[in-house]
Amino acid sequence: MITNQVYRAFYFIFSMHLLTFICFAGLLLISACGHQASETVARPPSKELASAAMDKAGNPQAEDAPAVMLRPESLPYIVVQEVKSEAFGGVISAPARVDFQTKAISTAGTMVAGRITKIYVQVGDRIKAGAPLATLSSVEAAQMRSDFARAEAELSRAEDRYRRQLAMRQAGVGLEVERVEAETQLKQARTDLERSRDFLRLLGNGIADEVTIRAPMDSMVLKAHVSIGAAVSSGSPFFDLGEPSAAWIVADVFERDLPLVEKGAKVTIELASLPNPISGHVVAESAAIQSDLRRASVFIVSDDSKIPLRPGMYARASIEASGPGNIVLPTSAILIRDGKKTIVYVEKSPRVFEPRDVQIGLARGGMTPVLKGLSSGERVVVSGALLIDGEAAMLL
Repeated sequence: MITNQVYRAFYFIFSMHLLTFICFAGLLLISACGHQASETVARPPSKELASAAMDKAGNPQAEDAPAVMLRPESLPYIVVQEVKSEAFGGVISAPARVDFQTKAISTAGTMVAGRITKIYVQVGDRIKAGAPLATLSSVEAAQMRSDFARAEAELSRAEDRYRRQLAMRQAGVGLEVERVEAETQLKQARTDLERSRDFLRLLGNGIADEVTIRAPMDSMVLKAHVSIGAAVSSGSPFFDLGEPSAAWIVADVFERDLPLVEKGAKVTIELASLPNPISGHVVAESAAIQSDLRRASVFIVSDDSKIPLRPGMYARASIEASGPGNIVLPTSAILIRDGKKTIVYVEKSPRVFEPRDVQIGLARGGMTPVLKGLSSGERVVVSGALLIDGEAAMLL
């Protein structure tokens, strides 16, 4: 009887201890799960997950920069706006100079070597097409004229020989092979004469060893490369010629502003030699970029052809820019990193933002056009970007 009572008491105590242990273990497990869940909500996305999200978007992104999950208490300090393409007008100011148009520049020279015996013009002279510029004494020219005279004589002999062979064939005493040979010699003589005539045509007028260099167009003498008595070689330039009335203004525009410059755009040009600005319009752009300055040439023609423009003048060009289809953001939305990278922050999901590399144009009135890097319909941080950038700095 006593043994049964002791056994029952021991069993009751053991059951109570077991129940207490199970309850304590359950409480520890619930506490650990709750703590892990709170950490999962508070922890920002890892670099791997952020990178994967950006890759799926298919847009350019700032290198080695993860997406940022903003804390709820920071959301009231940022403004997000959906962007769309819109027209953006402005003025692009660029240094400029007056220069000859390509079609208005020419170089006068000769195709033979020799020595200068006469010069008829000076720098600054206005000349007509065909006016004499200089006279050259050349042994090569004398030889070319001699060759032409020899070719004329040879052609005359070949013609006589061929006529004689035709007459003999008609009389029945000539051979066909001799007639064919005479005909071949006649063709060769004609070819040699034509070649000599072409050389003389390029050489120009003159007799014996004299060659007269003449102006190819109405122009002004810009520069002289020769003097009397100077020896010159074949192909050497004698004079640089240009037509001042065919001058235009060449503006050096930054590469990033070129997409805003359109053919026909209105331009205001300021010249130091003129009291008032003049108007013009864009006619062309250069295909190449100056690698050292990252600028390209924009060619401008004055609207008034009577305005005296002298090549070499310095100017300042103000081009009316037009960029239909560009996204325009407040300048405060655009951040510059390391002095060379330009970024904005794009909302990928609620509270999650990614940095995006963009190419921008010239700012005007607190607004900046985005030339590349964004698409219509994306949501961009237009205020508070510095706050997100600070959060991103702590993740790196």
